[in-house]
Amino acid sequence: MTLSQFENELTIHEHTQAGTLDEFHRAYEAEVDDIRSDFGATHPLRIDGDAVETGETFTVTNPGDTDQVLGEFAAGDETHVDEAVAAASDAFDEWKETSWEERVAIFRDAADVIQDRKLEITALMAYENAKTRNEAIAEVDEAIDFLRYYSSELERNEGYTADTHEPTPGQRCVSDLQPYGVFGVVAPFNFPFAITVGMTTGALITGNTAVVKPASTTPLTAHAFYDALAEAGIPDGVVNLVTGGGRAVGQPMIEHEDVAGFVFTGSREVGLEIQRTFDELGKRGPVVAELGGKNPVIVSDSADVSKAVSGVKFGAFSFSGQKCSATSRVYVHEDIADEFTEQLVEETNDLSIGKPENRETVVSPLIDDSAIERYDDICETAAADGTVLTGGSRIDRENLPTGRYVEPTVVTDIPHDHALATDEHFLPFVTIHPVSSLEEGITKANDSDYGLCAGLFSEDEDEIDTWFDRIESGMCYVNREQSATTGALVEAQPFGGWKYSGTTGKFAGGPWYLQQFMRQQSRTVVGDVGQP
Repeated sequence: MTLSQFENELTIHEHTQAGTLDEFHRAYEAEVDDIRSDFGATHPLRIDGDAVETGETFTVTNPGDTDQVLGEFAAGDETHVDEAVAAASDAFDEWKETSWEERVAIFRDAADVIQDRKLEITALMAYENAKTRNEAIAEVDEAIDFLRYYSSELERNEGYTADTHEPTPGQRCVSDLQPYGVFGVVAPFNFPFAITVGMTTGALITGNTAVVKPASTTPLTAHAFYDALAEAGIPDGVVNLVTGGGRAVGQPMIEHEDVAGFVFTGSREVGLEIQRTFDELGKRGPVVAELGGKNPVIVSDSADVSKAVSGVKFGAFSFSGQKCSATSRVYVHEDIADEFTEQLVEETNDLSIGKPENRETVVSPLIDDSAIERYDDICETAAADGTVLTGGSRIDRENLPTGRYVEPTVVTDIPHDHALATDEHFLPFVTIHPVSSLEEGITKANDSDYGLCAGLFSEDEDEIDTWFDRIESGMCYVNREQSATTGALVEAQPFGGWKYSGTTGKFAGGPWYLQQFMRQQSRTVVGDVGQP
């Protein structure tokens, strides 16, 4: 079978190449205006194909304008988790027997549905999690990529069933990968569409069924994905959407005896607790989890300083640093440390902070009150224990609505082992650390529990080779001025981490991701009877 080479969905790049970028911006801005009319509705759970009201709801508001209500959402509990898992269990046998070709067709159709609604979903994120247009359109592109890439991988591997050799005459042997059953899927707020799509597709396209819980701050985009799957023809019960809090919905999903596997993106603490719970309950299914990062960048004395400043600035402060891949600590050679730091502070001060739907905005609002309280705490600590060169304060301007706006923050004079330089903060906050050599930079970069993303700026080939050989990180970027540590593309740059940044070492958007949702069966038939 000859398959065409996978091609990423690259909306901004394609418009730039075609000279039609202004058309994209006008279309986006029109959608931002139009979509407001949909806000304020009540959204039910979706179980076994039915809309389910719960009697209790929670309210979702706009992080950039907290007076704006986006919708009321059904608040699920353990009873609804039981109903959703039962529906997924009932649907499993028929779904796993559905041919891989039929499953692929459904997910390719879902990709087409999402492509048709690309601008609508992109605009939705400006309100739901305050993502700027460039960041949001890239996320929707990534979701489409996940759907198409995983479809192509299942097709390329012919459903992961393959004849093995005949060890002795008359023995026919087949290796087959089989789904586990019902998967719990818990998604984060920061990539509410792409990560929800990627994790859910991984579970479903391989023949499992699923119960999906989005972050409580970002359920609208999860509904958009559910609607796309329903329109594409996914059978009732195969995917179920239960909104609500972590204790009320997430924990019962983890502990449910009929949940065979779990896929999660979020904090290290929660991810490890999921794994511990599975172990304690004797569950034998997988926990596929991505658990954050504390991503270092090394700036060598051979680096192009302007490239390094650009990469760190966008890596640390785009989407207010609310990414597991965000640049958070920089080890810069002492000979250029002053030059690098002064330029970084100057360019950071020029970044536009504002409403995410504004074209010029780079630093958008924080997601919720706990995030802004965390920002206050770490900036207070930074002022006491180090030097805050810029940032460190909330923003309250007359031209901004009531929202969670903060300054991007650059800090020096923090010891390498200080909590500000070791803990993940998920905020627009970066620490700068002078080092005397590449060797010292690599040693300190690797001295972390995390191993998700890392960057290097160097014009020396030997330094680059040494860094690649020694850096302990899943995602490794050199001289990436558009962003030092963020912005991976499906298939080209499979995304995942080492150490406590992930549980499996098999990365999303890569050739081994789908296999994690299946278990192998070796089939042998002796003689001429039956098929293995």
